[in-house]
Amino acid sequence: MEGELIFVVDDDAPLRLLVKTLLEDRDYCVRDFGDGKSFLQNLDEAPSLVLLDVMMPGLNGIETLKQIKAAHPEIPVIMLTSVDKIETAVEVIKLGAYDYLLKPVDEPRLFTCIEKAFETRNLIRKVDHLQKKVDRLKGHDEIIGKSKTLSTVMENVDKVAASNAGVLILGETGTGKELVARAIHRASPFSSGPFVDINCGAIPETLQESELFGYKKGAFTGADESRSGKLELADGGTLFLDEVAEMSMATQAKLLRFLQERSFEAVGDTRKIEVQTRVVAATNKDIASQIKKGLFREDLYYRLAVFPIQMPSLQERKEDIPLLCNHFLNKYENELKKQVISISDEALQCLQDYSWPGNIRQLENTIYRAMITTSYDAIDIDCLPEELTGETITDEEPLDTTDKTASVTPFHDVVKQTLEQALKKTEGNIPKAAKILGISRSTFYRLLKKYNLD
Repeated sequence: MEGELIFVVDDDAPLRLLVKTLLEDRDYCVRDFGDGKSFLQNLDEAPSLVLLDVMMPGLNGIETLKQIKAAHPEIPVIMLTSVDKIETAVEVIKLGAYDYLLKPVDEPRLFTCIEKAFETRNLIRKVDHLQKKVDRLKGHDEIIGKSKTLSTVMENVDKVAASNAGVLILGETGTGKELVARAIHRASPFSSGPFVDINCGAIPETLQESELFGYKKGAFTGADESRSGKLELADGGTLFLDEVAEMSMATQAKLLRFLQERSFEAVGDTRKIEVQTRVVAATNKDIASQIKKGLFREDLYYRLAVFPIQMPSLQERKEDIPLLCNHFLNKYENELKKQVISISDEALQCLQDYSWPGNIRQLENTIYRAMITTSYDAIDIDCLPEELTGETITDEEPLDTTDKTASVTPFHDVVKQTLEQALKKTEGNIPKAAKILGISRSTFYRLLKKYNLD
């Protein structure tokens, strides 16, 4: 491909000049070297391809190939040799050479080999790009929804993941803050390392420092052996600090020092420990209020919240409720050994009308309970807890109970007539009748019994 930089490494000066001339005639950029040592000193220029002689004095081609592949495994290398030995060909291919050509170099074969090497390299790059895209999407697997507010969150995840910027995820309890932290980890350069989480609110203040930074044997009563902290365990990966606003002021100070210096000391130790750990934090509290009250360090906030992400409540993304419900039905199918394939229109409407103070976590628990409750393959409104079905609107106008209602058909008569019409239309086929009315079979049977139509 025109413009690509090719290095020619050969102690045979006439041959080296010939190959260089041929390549430049095809508009390649070429640099030539008479030995492996001088070539390796210039390897950081990252050539697109290397033509490398096998037999050279000093550092031979095979040793040079090993060093190329150790430093830049992605660079294709074509070996050149005047000795036709099958053992040598096998060895260099095993070491990562793209191909093996005999001298004197056949011009058409040389250029065919170079072009194929570039095609292979480009294909590998494309596969790597697609794999990274797949990995990024995998990081979103458990984040269910298509609402505009959630899409904005995921766009921000993709923007910040590739950097080492501090991320603070803000939002109510149960909105999926940890899932977003895991998505950031999986789409980041730290994805090959561990994801280590710590709930600061679940650890007593006196133990937070040792839990996070570790401790040396004898540092305090009960420290019978040295122990690594979460920060060190997350080396090369991501540390997720959940409920970070619950962190004590002393631990906040030590965390700030780590974020500034990228090193820390275990409790009871003076030795500096350096780690490459990305820190992502989350809280459901109003950090500005915590700072004002002197409960959270402002300088630590700015270190953690280089890139803040605000999680929407479920109330703000109600259009995602049907998708979330289907996800939970599939999630618990194996655990409960029960296939529940649908939710009635009436039940779904109830789910969408509810305010969900506990957000997605509350919705998940509700669907789990409803799956246990139902005796059929669907969830109906009678499977939902009373807190949902009994939710009332307090600002309704009082009912007008004057004689104006005298001509209105009583509700139970309307329901009974509707059931009878549905049965008549479907010739007594209850599943079809229930489907026509948009309710589950369990609700239909319950209504039949209630109105003495069974």
